[in-house]
Amino acid sequence: MGKIMQAAQVINYADTLAQKKLAELTVDFLVDTGAAMLCMPIDLIEKLGLTERSRREVITANGKVQRRVFSPVRIIVNDRDADMNVMELPIGTPPQMGYLVLETLDLYPDPKNQRLTGNPAHDGKMVVDLL
Repeated sequence: MGKIMQAAQVINYADTLAQKKLAELTVDFLVDTGAAMLCMPIDLIEKLGLTERSRREVITANGKVQRRVFSPVRIIVNDRDADMNVMELPIGTPPQMGYLVLETLDLYPDPKNQRLTGNPAHDGKMVVDLL
C-alpha cells in the first residue's frame, strides 16, 4: 500500500463574495481515510483568511485535544467540487483530506496506484448518494 497525495484547489468563497477578491491556494493533501474532515495547518488557513466558527474535541495519536473549525472553503479536485468546513492542524503537519471529503466528491482511493479515482460503483462519475 502506498500513500496518496492529491492536489486540490481551495477557495475562500465567502471572502470572494464579501470583498470581490479571490483567496485561493493549490494544496497537496495527504488522503487519510482514517480522518474525517478537511484539515489544514493554521498558516494555510490564515493565508485563505478563514473565520473561526467553533471548537471541537478531537482524538489524535496524542490523545484528546481541542481544535478550531473554520468557515467553509470550496475544494476542487479535478472536475468535482464541494463546500467543506476546515479543521486546523499544527504548522508542519501535512494537510489532510478525510473520508467526508472523499464521500462528498464521490472519490475512491486507489492505494496500489497511489491516486484517487472516480467511484467505480458509479462508473467513475460523480453521484450524490442521498440514501
